[in-house]
Amino acid sequence: MKINKPVTICVKRRAAIGDVIMTTGVVRELKKLYGETAHIVVATDKLSVYQNNPNVLGVISYDEAEKLPWDVVFNLDDAYEWNPENHYLDSYFHKVFGRTDLDKSVELFPNPDDIEIVKHDLSELGDKFIVVHMRNWYWECKNIDMEVWYAVLEKLFSERTDFNIVCVGSESDLHVDHPLIFDGRNQYTEQQLKYLCDHAACFVGVDSAPFWAAAASKTKIIALLTHLLPERIMPPGDHVAITTLEDCRGCNDTQQVPVRQVVCKKGNTPCKNNFDIDAIAQAILKTLE
Repeated sequence: MKINKPVTICVKRRAAIGDVIMTTGVVRELKKLYGETAHIVVATDKLSVYQNNPNVLGVISYDEAEKLPWDVVFNLDDAYEWNPENHYLDSYFHKVFGRTDLDKSVELFPNPDDIEIVKHDLSELGDKFIVVHMRNWYWECKNIDMEVWYAVLEKLFSERTDFNIVCVGSESDLHVDHPLIFDGRNQYTEQQLKYLCDHAACFVGVDSAPFWAAAASKTKIIALLTHLLPERIMPPGDHVAITTLEDCRGCNDTQQVPVRQVVCKKGNTPCKNNFDIDAIAQAILKTLE
């Protein structure tokens, strides 16, 4: 068709970083569908996610979107929060396309400066390293107990010490002082973290911003899951999900909708410190072979 005036499409997702990274697959598939006959703009509070993204005309602040005229608006806020028994990405894709059988992989695009910054660190990390996110923020069920991390590290280093570990995340997240562990917290943009993970043997952590940055990379994800079942959150690809041993795992399915917090029926989130340590360590070690 000859389209004289491109369709203006606004894709909205206010936050958080991981949730916005999840929208990148939707935007890519919209671009495939419309090509140059549409101008796609993303409205979000996390503008950095779409830096260098070739599938968008631009990125604007979330509140600015309300002031502009659009031909089509896809509001992905609460898309999965209202539908906890679906995969997060399926909820996004169904809301936009009415189907879920498209390519749902996520994307981040490091530029040459991002690559040079990370290459400097790669030269120090060597050929074998893993990326770990020891999250420490709100939603207690996502904050894997430090004793679990210590036990995993002890098991790993008892088997081999010919690799390094990079701890990523924000300054509020955790880090272990050890000669083989590098403190990469608050050091990388989403794009830089994606490039770092491209060269890592694996990423280990919970559903989070670093988790979804890793999902955009070539690395293998070893996900530690508590309130979410693997079939709700695991990104496309050959990844490993290790769930808590608590019998109430996957409780996100039964929370009050829209799910904006997790209320623990046991009262003390025992899920965060009840994992098969050997299973985690062996999954990591396998990636280092």
